[in-house]
Amino acid sequence: MMDLGFAGQRILGHEFGYTIAFTVSGGYEVRVESPMRVRTHGIEYDVQPGADGGEAALDALTGDEVTAAVAEESGALRIDLNGGSRVVVSADPQFEAWTVAGPAGFKVVCGPGGDLSEWTARL
Repeated sequence: MMDLGFAGQRILGHEFGYTIAFTVSGGYEVRVESPMRVRTHGIEYDVQPGADGGEAALDALTGDEVTAAVAEESGALRIDLNGGSRVVVSADPQFEAWTVAGPAGFKVVCGPGGDLSEWTARL
């Protein structure tokens, strides 16, 4: 499991299109290109970038604090939020599923099959 370094930051908002981009405080951005599972207020939602019906679930995350942000060994992205909300993006067998970018050039990309590539921050 890889800690992605933005626990303690807040979800500031999102863009919803053929990719979904979460803006996170502290200079982080999470970009999702694959289907994701979102749990908020005790309800599970399957959210597909570019498809109708998922944006309301994402709206509920705005302002929440990230309590954990990790890349699982399978390549899945898991973001836990205060109040019990959770975002999970599984690895895609053929395409990049998600990217986390942060300050000073920090970046983690989940490539096809869950292969993780990491660029460390330049200090």
